[in-house]
Formats: sequence, C-alpha cells, structure tokens
Amino acid sequence: MLSLEVLTSENRCVLPMTDPTVGGEHRTTRRGVLKAAGATSAGAAAATLLSTGAVAEPESPTETDAEPTPSAVGSGGAFPQSVASGDPTPSGAVVWTRLDPELGALTDDDLFLQVTPAPDRATPNDAADFAGGTTYTVSTPVAAHDYTVSADLDGELDADRFYFYRFVYGDRAASPVGRLRTLPAPDASPDRLSLAVSSCNRYEHGYYGGFARIAEEDVDYHVSLGDFLYEYAGEGSQPGRDIQLPSGKSVAHTLADFRALHRTYRADDLLQAAMERHTFIHTWDDHEVVNNRWWNDEADAPDTRSHPFGGDFGRMRELYASGIAGMLEYLPLRVDYDDPGEDYGPDNTAQDYFGLYRSFRFGDLTELFMTDERLYRSRPPEGPDGERRDVAVPPSRDQDALDRTMLGTEQYRWFLDGGPNPDGLPNTDGVTGTDAQWKLHGNEVLCAALRTTGAGPASVYLNYDAWDGYEAERDLLMGRLARDEVENYVTLTGDMHTYIAGYLKQDYKDPEQSEYAGGERVGVEFMTPGVTSDNLGAAGGLPADETEDAIDESVQAQNPHIEWFNSSRWGYTVVDMTRSALTYTAYEVDRADDSADADKRLLRAYRVPAGEYELQEFRSPPLDETVGDLVAASVAGRDTDPDDDGSTTTRADGDGTGIPDPVERASDVDGGV
Repeated sequence: MLSLEVLTSENRCVLPMTDPTVGGEHRTTRRGVLKAAGATSAGAAAATLLSTGAVAEPESPTETDAEPTPSAVGSGGAFPQSVASGDPTPSGAVVWTRLDPELGALTDDDLFLQVTPAPDRATPNDAADFAGGTTYTVSTPVAAHDYTVSADLDGELDADRFYFYRFVYGDRAASPVGRLRTLPAPDASPDRLSLAVSSCNRYEHGYYGGFARIAEEDVDYHVSLGDFLYEYAGEGSQPGRDIQLPSGKSVAHTLADFRALHRTYRADDLLQAAMERHTFIHTWDDHEVVNNRWWNDEADAPDTRSHPFGGDFGRMRELYASGIAGMLEYLPLRVDYDDPGEDYGPDNTAQDYFGLYRSFRFGDLTELFMTDERLYRSRPPEGPDGERRDVAVPPSRDQDALDRTMLGTEQYRWFLDGGPNPDGLPNTDGVTGTDAQWKLHGNEVLCAALRTTGAGPASVYLNYDAWDGYEAERDLLMGRLARDEVENYVTLTGDMHTYIAGYLKQDYKDPEQSEYAGGERVGVEFMTPGVTSDNLGAAGGLPADETEDAIDESVQAQNPHIEWFNSSRWGYTVVDMTRSALTYTAYEVDRADDSADADKRLLRAYRVPAGEYELQEFRSPPLDETVGDLVAASVAGRDTDPDDDGSTTTRADGDGTGIPDPVERASDVDGGV
C-alpha cells in the first residue's frame, strides 16, 4: 500500500533579489511620475524605513467637494502596489493603497479617494467613470506606515452593490481602478453567491497566473485561507523570483523584513489584477509570521521550532508584533486591534491586542465564519520519544488530550454559539444559531482525518499540525454539529497545497468509516490547492513514477471519507451557492507561466444538494499523468492544451441549478449527475 512521506521546509540561502516588474501597458511609469514631481535623481530622497511606530488602522474618509484632475491616470508608478479592497460590510468596505516613497518624500499633496457605483457586474475596471461620483480626503501616507493607507467606507455605500474606486494624489497621478462589493443587508434573501478561494502563494515557488485567472472569474468576493505570503528569503524556483530581506537573514526577523516581503508580493501585476477586481476576505495561517507556530501556555507567549527566536519568548513576542503590523499595513482588514506600541510583554500579549476571527453574512443565504487557528492553539502533540511533533510520526501520546485546543475557549464558543464581530459587521449567532442556509467555515488547516499507512489503530496521521493533532476538540465540535442537527455545513480549507473533497464525521477511528460505526456525516470539506507553493509532489512526498489517479485511489483506501485527493497540481477553486445546491469547482493553473494567459484546466466539480451531505461528482476527467512529469513541468513550463469547454467558464447559470453552464455541458457529455 502506498505510503506518503512528509518533507519539512528548508531554509534557502539568501541571494540578491530581482526587482519585481511593476505596471503594464496601462500604467504610467514610476520614473515618469517622479520626473513630473521635480525629482532630479531617483535616489536623491529615498525613504529609509526605520520607524516601528503605531500601525495605521483603517480611517474614516471625509467627503469633499474637491475635483482632482490627475495628469497621470492608472499610475502604477505613483502607486507601485496598486489598490485593494477587503472585509466588506452592508454599507462599505476597507480600501487600500500605497504611495511611492520617493514621491511621498518629495511632495506634500493631498490624497483623495474617488468612489462611484459600477453600472453592472460585467463592466471592466478601466471603463469606470468617476464623473458624478463621490470624492473623499484621506490622510497622506507617511514613512512611519511604509506609505500605506487604508480607508474604511463603512456607512458610506449601499448594500449589495459593486463600486469602482481609485486614489488620486493631488493633481499628479491617479491609481489603477479597483472594484469593491458591499455585503447584502443582513435580512436580504439573495438567490446566489459565488466565491473564488485561494491559499498558499509562495513567491519563490512560481508565478501568479492563478491570480490572473481569479481576476477573470465572475465571482462576488475572493476568500483567502492563509499563507498569503511566506516569511522566507532565498533563491526562487523560477527566474526572477528571488527574495532578499533587509536583515540579510533567510527568514523574517524584523518589521522591515515583513514590509519588504509584502512589497515584493504585492508588486506582482498578476496578483494586483485579482486584488483590483475582487473584494478580499482573508484569514492568516502560519507563514504570515512564522512556520508551524502555536501558543505556549506556560510562558503565555507564541512559540515555534521553525525560527531562531523559538523558545526566546521576548523575541517571539516582538516577531509577532512585527508580523501583525506588516499584515495590517498591507492588507485591507477589519479586525479588533489595540495597538500595543512597544508594550507587548507578558501583560499585553497578541491574544490581548489582536483579534482576527470574524464572520460575514450574505443575507440569509450564507454566513462565512473566518477563524484564527494559530493564535490560540496549544503546543504540538507529544511523540513517543517525548518530543513535540507537528508532522507525520507514529501515533502521538496526547493528540487527543482534552486540555488541548485549536480555537481557544473564547473563539470556540463564538464559533458555535455566536458573539461580537468587529465594528461594521453584524454580530453572529454562530454556526448552530445562524438562520443562513449555508454555513461556511473559513478553515486554515485540514479538519478531516488523513492517514497515510495501514488502517484504523495501525494507521499514522499525515500532519499533526492540522486538526488531526487536536482530536478531542475536533470530536467535540463535530459532535455538537450532529446534536444540534446543523444542516449545510461546509468547511473551506487551505494549508496543504492540495485539492481534497471529503466528508466531516464525528469519529474517524473506525476502519470502515461506516455511517453508523464511524458516526454520521456532519458536513463536507473542500480544500483549495496552493496557487504556487510546493505541494507533496514537488516536495518529494509522493512517488514520482505513480500517476495521480493511483495516488488518489490509495488515499481513499486508507481514508474512506475522502472522495478526491490531488497534491500534484496548483490553482484555485470556486464555490457557488444557490438555494438548491453548493458547487465546488477546482481549477489547475500553470505556475511556471508568468502571464495572464497561463493555462487553466478544470479538474473536478462537485455538487452538494441543500439539506444533504452528499458529494455528487459531475466533472472528473482522467488525471493519469505521473507526479514526476507534473512537477518537472511546473518548473520548466510546458505546452499543453487546456481542457475542453469545461476548462473555462463565465460562471453563467442559465437554468438556475447551481451548476455553471459550461460545467453542465461537460457533465452531460460525461454522464454526470
């Protein structure tokens, strides 16, 4: 029987970084904007970012009668990381940009924000007309915040609408245009919802064609399930993807390091396209700060074995404060945050000053619960030799200990029974109390059990860093869902750089996983793959000469609750919800192609009927390539033909079944559902 191996991350050596290319044909060059501003030398006023001052939280913009007339429109030069929107409310969203540091240092103009309703969901960003829209003033970005700024439009906009927005710096330059969407009113009854879902996009491991394809999708929002960036520097697997940190280290140590990582990732044109087009809803996983992190209860501090600061709790507190500050500066987030300044000691820990978990209600159709599975989790399970384990080992002695937690007491109760959300978002009644039809869990790590050898008590868990290392809390959570007869519960998961479709159950110990001996199904789980991050195939954890389908069959034989497993490809997924069904569509996108036209292929599609925990597969082309061939192609590039008419989709659904039209045609050919 096939045995899967697990490879731990390796630090790479530090090599000179290739400057990311910013802009395209529609963007004004940075040099041109600086020249227009009167700069005599591109380096004459380069800003040195030494400040570790207070984080700039989203501010409330002020409406103005000013009518800025920028001379440079769509300027990627003045706004090198472009724009983004995130964390919508029924009356707004957070919008974000970053001003070029040299331009900000040389000039002292006002920064304006222009917002106008989009005429429909199909209108492209570059067709936005801001005449007759609303103009606001926002604070001019400063060096203390790395020239980033976030504005909170909550209370300014109508519910359930698309809007275009852009930033304008004086009369010099306008940013690229972004599009945002507000949430439906809490008591609204929308007919459908469509989400693009991504995770794990390590810069050095590939190009962001997946994000370019997400930008093309006709979805309502973009959900990110963590590892939006990685803390590492080093040589890239693809040309032009090297990273060097200001500290010269191979892993982030300082706020300057985290800022440099955010700048590098966000300077990518293909990632910018997705951020410009769709409103972003994000939760972190581990790499936004440091790999495989947990909370050390004895020290009341974060901890890890994957960083030189591990075990040095003072430095770990500083590392957390820096990672959180960088994330809040660069991502459009609506969170609970009480800036600790320099006071982040034992009496003011990250658990005290930062709260990331929150829920988003899409009328009575869907509620999305975005949890934080890193800030409150217990230390990894203990192996037979007494060492702490977070990857595959012989069965742990304390993985099912009752005092170990993934969510922490407060978040666990919030998730099940409800509680407050950050300002602007309606409070939640939790997954057991919400009246929304679909209950989605934005979940960082695999919830379902995943065993790698043998069956039943003789099997070995693949990853104790996932819920497999926190069995007792998982059993309690699944048992509560069963007792309360929660319907339409779907977990959306990232982390493993793998496609998975399977069932959530109360008990995975029964070898047969029968409906009775193993407990009833209490939900379904869909994992989205990495956009670029090395998966098990690329890391050497799968036999290179085996085909994907053979590995899938072996995983299913050891895990009867899993319907599909693939850890040899990269891409993203789309989740569509209607009153009748939820549909999960998995796409592959070539990570070796640095273009918006990177090959895209539909791999699988599943339908979950409302009121049933039943995975109905209606798109399943053979995946008979060997792992070795796929991994080689993901680095060297390949000349492949996209899939048939199921490989691209307009997301149109003419008959309202919840299955996108091109997929329906493909399923008809294949004799689908």
